[in-house]
Amino acid sequence: MRLKKFMFFKVMVVLLALVNFAGCSYFGSKVSVDGVTLDVALRANDDSPIAVDFIAVNDIDLLTKLSGLTAKQWFATRDQYQRDFRQHLYVWGLELVPGQLIESSTFPLDGKPSVGLLAFANYQSAGAHRLRLEDQRSIRLKFDAREMTLLDQNLR
Repeated sequence: MRLKKFMFFKVMVVLLALVNFAGCSYFGSKVSVDGVTLDVALRANDDSPIAVDFIAVNDIDLLTKLSGLTAKQWFATRDQYQRDFRQHLYVWGLELVPGQLIESSTFPLDGKPSVGLLAFANYQSAGAHRLRLEDQRSIRLKFDAREMTLLDQNLR
């Protein structure tokens, strides 16, 4: 009987160790977006290109910090953030031009480990120009003259 208890205890310790070790990579949350639509107005951003970054963040403290930044602050410091937190940040950056429409059934950050998903648009006008997108099944953004807007909030 003591041998059975000892074996049971030994098996449980090994299983708990495996679950603890694998927990972050196998059971953590990941970006899950079915598709993306980016629609840029004809005269958006004073008829100038807009740099846009989507960021999958895999650290809750870093997500809180980045959620407090404006787009201007993000674009001024993003290279340093990427160097300092390369294990916790995944960035998809692109430049959109006025009148452009992008529709895709894939999202480059899909499947990346993440506790949050942010979008920053580097408009010339003042403002935060930041959105939280982690609860979206698909992403539909409209880039107007002075701001970006999330259309059709289709939450999970």
